[in-house]
Amino acid sequence: MTDIPRISTTFADVESGSSSPVLTGLDSSSALILVHDDDEEDSPIFEENLEDGDQDEYNSIFRPYIQPLTPVTTFLYLFSPYLKLGAILLPNADMPLKLSLPALILFAVLAAFARQIWYMLSRYLRKGDLEDVLLDAFTHSKGSRRAKERFREIVRTGTRVLTGTFRLFLATIYLREAAHALIPSFPSDIYISNWAFTLVLAVLLFPFVIAQSLASKRVIYTSWASILTYLLWFICVVYSHAHGSLTVNPGWLRMGSLWQGITTIAFTFTSSSTLTLYASLKASTRAANSAASKSPLSRSFKLISIISVALAICFTFPLLVFAAFPNKPQVQDTPSDRLGPFILSLGALTLLLGIPSIIVTTPSLPIPERVRRNTTIPLSKTLLFVIVTVLSLLPAKISHVCSDIVIVCALAATYFLPALVHITTHFFKRPLSIVMPTLPTTPHNPNQTTFSSSFTSLPPLPDSSMGPISSTSTEPNSANDPLLQRKELMLQRKQFGKRIVWDIGVWVLLLPVGGGGFVWAIGRIAGKW
Repeated sequence: MTDIPRISTTFADVESGSSSPVLTGLDSSSALILVHDDDEEDSPIFEENLEDGDQDEYNSIFRPYIQPLTPVTTFLYLFSPYLKLGAILLPNADMPLKLSLPALILFAVLAAFARQIWYMLSRYLRKGDLEDVLLDAFTHSKGSRRAKERFREIVRTGTRVLTGTFRLFLATIYLREAAHALIPSFPSDIYISNWAFTLVLAVLLFPFVIAQSLASKRVIYTSWASILTYLLWFICVVYSHAHGSLTVNPGWLRMGSLWQGITTIAFTFTSSSTLTLYASLKASTRAANSAASKSPLSRSFKLISIISVALAICFTFPLLVFAAFPNKPQVQDTPSDRLGPFILSLGALTLLLGIPSIIVTTPSLPIPERVRRNTTIPLSKTLLFVIVTVLSLLPAKISHVCSDIVIVCALAATYFLPALVHITTHFFKRPLSIVMPTLPTTPHNPNQTTFSSSFTSLPPLPDSSMGPISSTSTEPNSANDPLLQRKELMLQRKQFGKRIVWDIGVWVLLLPVGGGGFVWAIGRIAGKW
């Protein structure tokens, strides 16, 4: 996909000194021509020169605010979002298994594919932050310097506002649903209002949401605890359904109009912070293997992502079976019937323990520097959590709107946005480098060089019956070696085939999945279906 423009040839060295390729008058025999956009301002992100593979990639992506994360912790943050609200609501998605199972597999594969797009974009652009990637994709080099800066500021502000809004609303739904689910589990002689109990939960969560980063032990422990509570919830749900006493989760009735069977399945596999997690893993890899030329397989972001998706399928597929074959209401009092409060409580704890990781990754509020210096309290995270607490106390009608906003933002950010950025970067932007192999023949005019296409027919292999190369041939030169040329062209065709597959995948994400989803959402809100 995105590594194609960076392929180095096997028969020529890269020579610098030309800012753009001129096919008819280029005094260079190099097969890899770097194209620099002189019109765009270079962002002072890279502080070290690019040398080789992992070292080069690490130096470019790493930022001071990106904390190194071990592969286990990276797996935790890639896997944990799949076992939250979407999975808890799956047993209530009334769909036949012949529709829900293909949908589950489809969106799981698309989620892994979308993560791979972000991963490849990060490697290609050498940026480890969503804001930087979007700035590179959607800013242009035309116009005055002031206009370019203004447009970049609009893109930067819009990214932070949309990202912050989505995460605030998501944390709001988690807190609201947790409060609604825990209150019924109290004994009947204990009464506490919803707003008072929500404030109690907020006070208990406050020490965890003010953590500095995803590397904080408080966030790591709460994320592991959320997975543990989900596994306990999963066991209770399996036992309850096996004994015919699984009932509808009341939270399903409090969701907005866009929360249907298919959209809930798609929402289950939504996630965020993919680029940040990749950069953090690379930072950890660099710190652990500074002298190694290649990272071990256990530190492969692709492998960790695939494992997280595969495990998520294992812990969500049985829930679709329960949704396809729901239990009939029963009046008998059995031990399985008494699991209802435990199921609600474990689901609520799963959501509560997932809030700290959401608040930590939410963009900070623009608080003046002199105000922040006068206090040791993290004002931004504190104010963000106060906003979440206030939003969770809003009336039910407003909460329905918030839940619809959350599902639209989550689906768009997971499936639609990476495809849009990929297409914008590779179809409408100038490539970072261009592969231009030269012909083996030497032109008569030393000031002109004729170039051939990268996908022309393969040169014939030398006839073995001719024996050694005759004395009439030119002096040995890697650029004139037919075997190396054939190997290079085969590599180019192989990469071209991969690029075609990736382009088809991103167009499927953009049009049928993303475009079709937006059309359905608009029609659903308008009451057309």
